[in-house]
Amino acid sequence: MEKYIVISKPTCPFCVKAIELLTEKGLDKEVISFGESDEEQSRLSLMKGSLGHPTVPIVISVDGAKAEIIGGYTDLAERLALDE
Repeated sequence: MEKYIVISKPTCPFCVKAIELLTEKGLDKEVISFGESDEEQSRLSLMKGSLGHPTVPIVISVDGAKAEIIGGYTDLAERLALDE
């Protein structure tokens, strides 16, 4: 079954919107939130660089052993609209 991972920051409005959208649709999700400390921001920068996505949220779809980076909030909204 498909699950979504949302890499986010608590101060990011698009992160909140992505999480709310997944919740409204009743989809399985895990949120990984990075705080504002220097250490947390350093980890987030490493994550963004590793995934090749410069902003948050970073939404990842995981289905079994298959993982796909969807992108940000707009990408997620477009994908879920296509699935309806």
